[in-house]
Amino acid sequence: MTTDTFRSRPGGSTPLTPPSPTRLPAQAPPARTARITGRQVALGVGIGAALAAAGSAATTVLARTLAPGWAHTEGPAVLIVAEVYLAVIAGLIMAAGGPRDAARLLALRKPSARQVGSALAWAVAAAVAGLAVSLVFSPLTGGPAATLEAIVRDASDESRMPAATPLVWALIVIRLVALTGTAEELLFRGALYSWLRGRLSVPMVIAVTTALFALEHGYYPVLIPVVAAFGLAAGWVRHRTHSTAATIPMHVAIDLAMFLAAVWLA
Repeated sequence: MTTDTFRSRPGGSTPLTPPSPTRLPAQAPPARTARITGRQVALGVGIGAALAAAGSAATTVLARTLAPGWAHTEGPAVLIVAEVYLAVIAGLIMAAGGPRDAARLLALRKPSARQVGSALAWAVAAAVAGLAVSLVFSPLTGGPAATLEAIVRDASDESRMPAATPLVWALIVIRLVALTGTAEELLFRGALYSWLRGRLSVPMVIAVTTALFALEHGYYPVLIPVVAAFGLAAGWVRHRTHSTAATIPMHVAIDLAMFLAAVWLA
């Protein structure tokens, strides 16, 4: 384990200190910071992928065998997506050595209420900044209204909502509240941030994790400005609080906002 002072490397750039919507209170870093290894990160991703594949196959077979009518609805697809996020969480925890070690290695430290409030303010600022960039380029995507509708559609389950059953609605909400934000934050601001921080300066780690986070959402190009803005904000919050438990509420808040916007549009 290495001592982490959470400062840029000597001779490097100064710490990333963008103007904040509210001053984010810093949390003192632990005297000794446990770092997840590259092997553990790769193992976690591998275990998660294996669990996701097994769960998806089992769900598909069981749905077609036991509930053929339900198998042709949106239900199995929504359930499989939820299983994928759950598999990512389980894989990272298993690779870290269990829940207790995962709490250390993935930086699941309890933030203060003030830090959570400031983190949520950063989430709002990031969303506004990302949407502003999207609107600047909206002539390329059909105009402001069409661009905003595309962002909401691609960032939510809007296409599934008209025909959604109560079970599908429940799965969507459970995934948004408990799985999506948790899985992605543990991966990007938890495992990858911790591993890269032992090799790179804070600004570089934030830049790299943001780029990877945006790449994961690259299949929806219209989302990239919002995703990139959120990644930068979440990386800054992770640096200041030393906790992914502060960035998870940010992620959930953005996802819920998109969900509510989709409900309104639907």
